[in-house]
Amino acid sequence: MDMPSPPPLEGLRVLELAHLIAGPICGMYLADMGADVVKVESRDAPDAGRTVYRAFRGGEGVLHLTVNRNKRAVCVDLRRPEGLAVFRRLAERADVIVEAFRGGAAERLGIDYASLRAANPRLIYCSLSAFGPGGPWHDKPGLDALAQALGGVMAITGEPDGGPVLCGAPVADTIGGLLATQGILTALLARQHSGQGQRVDVSLLDGMLLAHTARLSVFHETGEEPGRRGSGHPEIVPYQAFRAKDDWIFVAVWKDATWRPFCEIIGRPGLADDPRFGTRETRVANRAALVPVLVEVFVDKNVAEWMEALERADVLCAPVAGYAQMIAHPQVVASRMIVEQDHPRAGRFKTIATPVRFEKTPGTIRTPAPALGEHTREVLREIGYADGEIETLGARGIV
Repeated sequence: MDMPSPPPLEGLRVLELAHLIAGPICGMYLADMGADVVKVESRDAPDAGRTVYRAFRGGEGVLHLTVNRNKRAVCVDLRRPEGLAVFRRLAERADVIVEAFRGGAAERLGIDYASLRAANPRLIYCSLSAFGPGGPWHDKPGLDALAQALGGVMAITGEPDGGPVLCGAPVADTIGGLLATQGILTALLARQHSGQGQRVDVSLLDGMLLAHTARLSVFHETGEEPGRRGSGHPEIVPYQAFRAKDDWIFVAVWKDATWRPFCEIIGRPGLADDPRFGTRETRVANRAALVPVLVEVFVDKNVAEWMEALERADVLCAPVAGYAQMIAHPQVVASRMIVEQDHPRAGRFKTIATPVRFEKTPGTIRTPAPALGEHTREVLREIGYADGEIETLGARGIV
């Protein structure tokens, strides 16, 4: 029998100074993969993810329960010299720091890369910001919605005759967190060759630009704004959500070879011979004539009926699922992405699994999200503080 392999990031020490979603998602992934992620907070201003949503379990914010699992937590007042000394000792023993401060804040506190690298030249320091380290907005506070707005996502989201719409999921935060993870892991590979750490900069804005890769390439060539198309596609028709008798279904006919079978399935075989709709190019050119016909067709049957008929002809389709439908769908169940975890105060609750699967060294959920400062004493002992010193620092409100 093969012996269990250690987690791929076991032995890696990460300090996380971030709140809400982007930075903590980065830390969550690293922790799931075995890194010792120590979340550094202030008692006066803890991670807002602990309280930002109205949903709580056992007094714990549900966002915090998920994105801060597998981590340890310490409280340090970085504004005071003694707290800064504690953090610098932590940083001397760290492999990675993830910080998501407003531009210039780390420098003012004295915990920026330039201030820490001399004592730890192997340190990988990842700065995750809204708008990046340069430019006129480098010190502007930001969040997911602002990155979606400036990053072009909001302008192309929504119905053609409506205003701009915020994407329902925090895509800027999520992409930013994943890019930070990618940057850190790449820097760790580089360190294996050079022996040296480095600074890694990731911004939510850059992540939004990356998300536009396909359509921005078209804009650079044509100069045409993509505009808002609801659930539609600029180059494919039909490619959108249609209201069925009971709910919504998304349908995409992206190959000409599928067009005739599709027309037969929906009971309109004559559409296949109409020269306005015979090819992908003509369907796009005559979108305004075709889509209203399809809108009338799809309301005649339920989603399940359409799914069964369309799948027989290999037409791309999916139900437009709300959260309750999504997590109950057999494919989502089979993905094992919705799992349960135990917490000493919140009890047993549902959460998200690690989305990247490894055959031999899978990510795991091992420990619950920590209480504020739960591991302060434990972590400070590990970096050489005696119990008496810790008591003194605690009595003075430094840790």
